[in-house]
Amino acid sequence: MSTDLKANQFGRRFILWSPFAVIGLGHLTAQAAGIQIGAWAWLPLTLVFWTTMAVLIAGGDRTAHRRWLSKPRGSRGWLVLAVLVGFIPFIVFLQNWRLLDPIWIWLPWLLFALINPWLEEGYWRGLLTDASKDWKPWTSVLYTSAVYAASHPLMWGVNSFANRELIVLASTFVMGVCWAIIYRRTGSLRYAIFSHFLVDLFNLSVAIFLNLKIAHAASG
Repeated sequence: MSTDLKANQFGRRFILWSPFAVIGLGHLTAQAAGIQIGAWAWLPLTLVFWTTMAVLIAGGDRTAHRRWLSKPRGSRGWLVLAVLVGFIPFIVFLQNWRLLDPIWIWLPWLLFALINPWLEEGYWRGLLTDASKDWKPWTSVLYTSAVYAASHPLMWGVNSFANRELIVLASTFVMGVCWAIIYRRTGSLRYAIFSHFLVDLFNLSVAIFLNLKIAHAASG
């Protein structure tokens, strides 16, 4: 076996095991920051999480990066599916959009929705799916979706009560499955990134991280 092939296989194994390190680091960050600043621990957690994913993505194949953003192939039905998935948390938005009233909530909420999908899709779908390309398709889809779903209660759920709920675990797993299939079928992350953007808008991200939904319900 050539040195280049061995290095390539090692790199793929490293990426496939990396979710456990990413989630573990995020969990520790959320716990440590939570002791000091409570629910505002979402800020250092976000910075650590984004930085970790960015480093892993930057260390990958730049050819793959260009492919991720290439024009999707196949039917426009995949775009329809992506939009439908993006609207899964829309009822949450309709019921709680008033939580976004203060500028110190809606501005970071919007910034989070604009930035997060690029990094998460590049990591959870792009890197992990490419690294598991030799697996059976459904094994790859289920693995990447399971670790993506688990990241929510294990990282965001440390200080956010809503992210500990079973419905969040189930819904993020379903979203992960759909986005992984869309990526595999279209060869592009464009639709998945757009869908993830809608999800991060409609689930109120920052307001939920700060437990404002629970505080609002208690005050009402």
